[in-house]
Amino acid sequence: MKMQSIQTIAKRFFFGNLLVAAMFLSANAATPASNNKPYSVIDANKVEVKYTGVDKYNQLTFNVKYSNPAGNTFNLVVLDENGEQLFKGYYGDKQFDKTFKLPKSEVSKLTFVIEDGKESLKEKFDINIKTRTYEDVIVSKG
Repeated sequence: MKMQSIQTIAKRFFFGNLLVAAMFLSANAATPASNNKPYSVIDANKVEVKYTGVDKYNQLTFNVKYSNPAGNTFNLVVLDENGEQLFKGYYGDKQFDKTFKLPKSEVSKLTFVIEDGKESLKEKFDINIKTRTYEDVIVSKG
C-alpha cells in the first residue's frame, strides 16, 4: 500500500512538472522579445507588409512586398487613422518591394491597401501603433 502511494505521488509530480514546463515554454515562445523586432503579415496572395522597426531618425519603417507574376498594374495606398491618404502609387513590377518611413510621433494607425483591378484583388492591412515610455527613477541616500 505504501509503495503504491509513493509511485502515484512520483507520477503526479513528474507529470505536473512536465505540464508546467510545457506551459512555461509555450508562453515564452509567444511573447515578443522587443517592440523593435520585425513583424510581418503574410497573405496567400503573396502580399507582405512587414514592420522593420524604428530608424535612427525616429521614423517607423515598413516594408511592402507583392509578388505580381502577371505584371498587372496595381495601386498601393497608405491611409492614416482618419482615412486621409498619405501615399498613393501605381506600379507594374513583377516583384514589388518598397520601404515606407513615417514619423513615429504623427501616426497611431496606418492602413496599407493594395488593389489589382484586373484580378479583382484587394488586400487591406491595418496597423495599430502604440508607443509606450518607461522611466526608471532611482533615488538613493548616499
